[in-house]
Amino acid sequence: MKKLILLAAIAPAFGYAQETSQQQTMVVTANRMQQPANSVIAPLTIVNREQIENSGAQDIVDVLKQQVGISVTRNGGVGQTESVFIRGTSSAQSLFLIDGVRVNTATNGGAQLSLLPLEFVERIEIIRGARASIYGADAVGGVINVITRPEFGQQFLGLKAALGTEDSAKFAVRASGLATDNTQYNVVLNANRSDGYDIRPQDTLNEDYGYESLGGLFSIEHRFNQAWRASIFTLYNEGESEYIQGSKYLNKQKQAVYGAKLNYQAQQWTSELALNYQQDRSDSADATNFVNPDRYFTERQAVNWLVAYQLNKQWLLQGGVDLQNEDISGSSVVYQKQDRDNNAVYVNARADYIKHVLEASLRHDDNQHYGEHTTYNVGWSWQLQNDLRFNALHGTAYRAPTFNDLYYPGSENPNLKAETSTNTEFGFALDLVRAQWQFNVFHNDIENLIAWGCVANCDNDYSGAPDSWPLWTPDNVNDARIQGIEVQGDFSTAWLNHRIILELLDTEDKATGKRLIRRPQEQIKYKADVNWQQLNVVLDVLWRGESYEDAANTQVLDSYAVWDLSANYRFTNGFRLDAKLHNLFDKEYSTAANYQGRGRSFELAASYQF
Repeated sequence: MKKLILLAAIAPAFGYAQETSQQQTMVVTANRMQQPANSVIAPLTIVNREQIENSGAQDIVDVLKQQVGISVTRNGGVGQTESVFIRGTSSAQSLFLIDGVRVNTATNGGAQLSLLPLEFVERIEIIRGARASIYGADAVGGVINVITRPEFGQQFLGLKAALGTEDSAKFAVRASGLATDNTQYNVVLNANRSDGYDIRPQDTLNEDYGYESLGGLFSIEHRFNQAWRASIFTLYNEGESEYIQGSKYLNKQKQAVYGAKLNYQAQQWTSELALNYQQDRSDSADATNFVNPDRYFTERQAVNWLVAYQLNKQWLLQGGVDLQNEDISGSSVVYQKQDRDNNAVYVNARADYIKHVLEASLRHDDNQHYGEHTTYNVGWSWQLQNDLRFNALHGTAYRAPTFNDLYYPGSENPNLKAETSTNTEFGFALDLVRAQWQFNVFHNDIENLIAWGCVANCDNDYSGAPDSWPLWTPDNVNDARIQGIEVQGDFSTAWLNHRIILELLDTEDKATGKRLIRRPQEQIKYKADVNWQQLNVVLDVLWRGESYEDAANTQVLDSYAVWDLSANYRFTNGFRLDAKLHNLFDKEYSTAANYQGRGRSFELAASYQF
């Protein structure tokens, strides 16, 4: 830890960085209403469309794992089960949104992101730290919001096709623009496929585990006048991926998100009324005999009304009402209870006194199954100098027990309590003319941690009859502590631009004193890019320290480093070529025991913008 603090102290000495445009960027995730990025107190990361296209990322999960405060585990490659950890909190303890719509499943609490095409993504906004006082349940570690809609007035029409190793192929069409002076549209169609690779070669099954997806999205926004605007959007994506569960299994997924918004902004008032519907379906069965699959189905309907009033030059008041219903009755498994309502109200106040900015928010949730929860968050920002800012935040959050936690037949525990957490953090941000450095320290205490433990047939590897498979049950077993340091710097040396991220994470199960599973204690992420005329070359390096597969900390997942290299060339006629080389040195590694990470792979893409 002392080494990281020293690195943070000397970091600004490393030359100059490429100029950041974050000061001009507007974001919506921090407080659910649009505000300048540089006014956000909580730690914020923005990944824009250009950064995604220039990276070596194969999917959204690849993009996320290169960001500060995030680690990823996977049972193999693209399409396999993944977990995205924000500051050491699991996928079920983090909130995932698509255009502001919650997409965590009600059955297991996570969100299947890897089959969501990168072509759908306009930008990704990541808020780290507790945000339950704004969003409610599950925003313990942070919030990831995938934005699919471009800025109003942006025009684009293009085609893209790609081929790669493992017989992978991609095709996409993107179109956005102004249908009239006051109407913006956005359309994306996408198809992906790959034969995959052998994710468990030690099983000697000699099988590859591939995936494919097909989807599209459509949105339209109309501005009636300077005060009123309305928008609708729909996203539909279906895919399938092969995985191993004793033998080869097939998982077929369908995801649909629909939304409509009505916005008003005039003088001191801002208001937004949103109607959202989200559906997630997952069918799994033996790949050679796909009949009577196990189906897990989430249907979520929500009504959100947000309002803000600019009291004077310094004070902004916000509030909102959230009404939500979750229904899993479409699942093949018959749960003891199959739907639940959650009603919530929240208020937020912000005071801006030039050098000092204060924020405070309070939210009360009433859930039909696990009761009432009140959460709060307070933040303070102090502009010490023009280029140096200090931030401090303190807040509470909770993770709701999922339907699987409470009512899964044979493993149910309807007496589970919600996990609760208290997070405290502070940080510094140094913004030079052409350089940016950030340093954050955080401490998160989690109580009533929900953990699943094996109680029968624990040595079975899911072979044989299902009634002989391992039996797992959940319980509020213990408390946990997660604390860490994050350092991020952007700078340049001569013609080369750099980004370096250093992370130190200390997790502890307070009952045993052991580290939490699959959380690396250290991570180093490095990006270098160079531009020469129409050519752009990017190098991404991820070093991940060792972690543990089991709660007893006896099974070690070794540290590793993976290097990715990508390049693109833009021709003057709108034609562009991209080449991506993943795992340059063909490093063997695992982020989940007995599952092999992806080896060296290559992709060549061509795109044309009309």
